[in-house]
Amino acid sequence: MSEKTKKARKTKAPAQRKALSANRKNGLFSAGMIALVVAIVIIFNIAIAQLPTAYTQLDISNTQIYSMSDTTLDYMEGLDTDIELLVLASEDDTDTRIATFLRKFAALSDHVAVTYQDPTEYPSLLTEYDCDADSIMVICEETGNQTNVTFDDILVLDWYSYYYYGTTSYSEFDGEGQLVSAIDQVVSDASYTIYLTTNHGESDLGSEVTDLLTKSHFTTAEVSLLMEEFPEDCDVLILNQPTSDITAEELEIIRSYLAEGGQVELILAPVDFDHPNLDALMADYGLEMVDGYVGDESRYMAAAQSYYVFFPELDTSSDAADGLSSDSLVLIYGGYNGYPLGMTTTGLEDDTIDLDTFLTTSDYGIAVVDENNYIEGEFVLAATATQTFTVESEDEDADADAETSDTDAEEEDADDDSAASSDLEAEEDAEEDEEIVSRFTVYSCAMLLDDDINASYGDSIVNLQVFMNNLTAGFEEVSTISIASKSLEVTYNTSSNAGMWSLLYVAVLPLVCVALGFFRWMKRRKL
Repeated sequence: MSEKTKKARKTKAPAQRKALSANRKNGLFSAGMIALVVAIVIIFNIAIAQLPTAYTQLDISNTQIYSMSDTTLDYMEGLDTDIELLVLASEDDTDTRIATFLRKFAALSDHVAVTYQDPTEYPSLLTEYDCDADSIMVICEETGNQTNVTFDDILVLDWYSYYYYGTTSYSEFDGEGQLVSAIDQVVSDASYTIYLTTNHGESDLGSEVTDLLTKSHFTTAEVSLLMEEFPEDCDVLILNQPTSDITAEELEIIRSYLAEGGQVELILAPVDFDHPNLDALMADYGLEMVDGYVGDESRYMAAAQSYYVFFPELDTSSDAADGLSSDSLVLIYGGYNGYPLGMTTTGLEDDTIDLDTFLTTSDYGIAVVDENNYIEGEFVLAATATQTFTVESEDEDADADAETSDTDAEEEDADDDSAASSDLEAEEDAEEDEEIVSRFTVYSCAMLLDDDINASYGDSIVNLQVFMNNLTAGFEEVSTISIASKSLEVTYNTSSNAGMWSLLYVAVLPLVCVALGFFRWMKRRKL
């Protein structure tokens, strides 16, 4: 090997070593950066996994069934009692919609925990909790209360599709409303009973109203005032659309109940019949029926083209309008299910009675008997009369002291100071007297509670909210939380003026593209 070659090799060796060293450093740096990025990704995923489900799972469902209303968010934020949601089903077999909703719902509060117990492995649970499988036990250890919500309460079956087509599909998802109501029920000891009268052709309360009553901790039962003793646990007595008059004996029973601070709701049927005893009950509180059916020439629904389909005026200062505004709409829909009746006020001589007419027509209301017989003016569609009674204290010791004081005064001819002392004691006894309030409500528009109307118009009308507000106004501890279920019906994207858009995409845009192409071709051809 020549000297020149040896010198060249010696010269290249340091350069190669430097290059190898630089490559090694670059490789280590790259490996370190990769490891750092991987570590960051792992730490980020671990951190994200610790966040509540509400922040990590977006609601991309078609009907937004996992999105919580402001009512639920506010209620869960203020919840300070531990609640267990015991799901009596296998987690793997639970409907995905229910399981996902439970995760997101429990994430709203640290006081809510969800556990699953498969009843096929622990069959004694069904006996212990006296319920069926595929349900959720809502348990509050602090109060000792518990209630049950079935999967069928949350996923409402479409019975029409089931019976007519033999397919199983669901029309509504009511997880939010059912669970919030159940939690509110177990943390509270408030419970009330509504009795519905029978034997006068009454109608059943609609499913929509019944569901709201259940959510507000009311239970319903029936009573025949002539065949049974008046129930001691009756908190509200409802006469729902009787089609025959009550008897004189029943009238006195209802009057006695009201005199003891009871609450009575009379919903008049859209049927014309003589009812002198019901008239007498209404007359006690300054209300009188008008002849014929009632409509409104000013506030009627334009699309219906009928004065009997109208939006009555709502008194926003009344209990019935709690939480509502002057823009809130109540809909009275006369037609296929009858026509609305009307009332007028007759004046009250008893100053213990306060009459609140919270639903009325406008000044352009009309009561029609026939084509040639009608009356114009304002008519009452719903009113509540409250009456205050003073009940004397039954403190036997106070009565005995008063008798002794009177005897001593007679025997000893007490002086002015003792007389003044006696007067002071009398005032104290008067302060101990209890005031009770009775409530008598009359609705002359039964369509207010119609299931079909309320389901068709949904949140755009406040019929049910007005009814529930007025009913619960007589109870201090009743919760008025009411969250509507969400429809599971698929909504399709539809386009207005479809013909115009079709013309745009089928004809206009292709012609524009052809014209641009032709213009470009002509320009290149000239070159």
